[in-house]
Amino acid sequence: MSQNAESKFVNTKNKKFDFFKSCIKKEVWELFCKKFKSDVTAASYKSDLSEFCRFTEKCFQETDFSDVQKYYIYMQKKIKNGQIGPLTVTKKFRELHSFSKFLLEEWSDRLEDESKTSSFKDYFEPYLKQLVKEKELARMIPLEHIDRLLTASAENHMVYTILTLMYRAGLSSTEIIALKGPEDFVQYGDGLYVFLKGRQEPCYIPEDAKEILFSYLEEWEEGRSLFYNRSKNPLNTMYISRMMKKYCEKAKIPSYSAEAVRNCCAFNLFAYGATEEQV
Repeated sequence: MSQNAESKFVNTKNKKFDFFKSCIKKEVWELFCKKFKSDVTAASYKSDLSEFCRFTEKCFQETDFSDVQKYYIYMQKKIKNGQIGPLTVTKKFRELHSFSKFLLEEWSDRLEDESKTSSFKDYFEPYLKQLVKEKELARMIPLEHIDRLLTASAENHMVYTILTLMYRAGLSSTEIIALKGPEDFVQYGDGLYVFLKGRQEPCYIPEDAKEILFSYLEEWEEGRSLFYNRSKNPLNTMYISRMMKKYCEKAKIPSYSAEAVRNCCAFNLFAYGATEEQV
């Protein structure tokens, strides 16, 4: 991509112009979002779709092979310059692929301008294997599946809190069951932290996870552990394993392990540019 093209992407002709509203039909977006229960999931897709539409200055359904190729080259250059991490690009292409697939399977027969969309294809999928090793992809639970898993567990505050701490704070199942109560958490000026056995430093709890934890603590009954079974006894790893199987089945997604959910935390941190030391 030429330098002029790059500057055009960064400095659009009209910064007030809303590419998302102009390049993706409102009814298409609303139908696509119906499968999400989490605003976080929808916001992630909206951000990456907006960026791509801003890059091409086209309606998404007018995307052609050259648009995706140029976008890929542009992203590879950003990786080389250290402006973005490779997993961030993988995340973007996976979401663009998912939206393309949706258009082809559920909206193609309702698009108004057939002449422009008849040649529309999912040009993103071929790039996925180039962006990250298949082994790494296998470790990453799709965002849609995480969304469905959290939704399925929302009725059980304890399970919802456990999954949130795994997904957002990166706690392992053994760390989860070792928590005794509120005394394991400390509020510093910049947020909430939890002290975990075997870790050199306290672990940061993101604000959204903190709110869910505090909501759970309102109904928590003081005892021998923060999380407990029906008999008020501490949980064990077998309980966590059965819990994962139960709620994955309820969410109608593959049977993921607690470790896979925890891995998503590290994956997301790397995707947004965190270093290995920070993770």
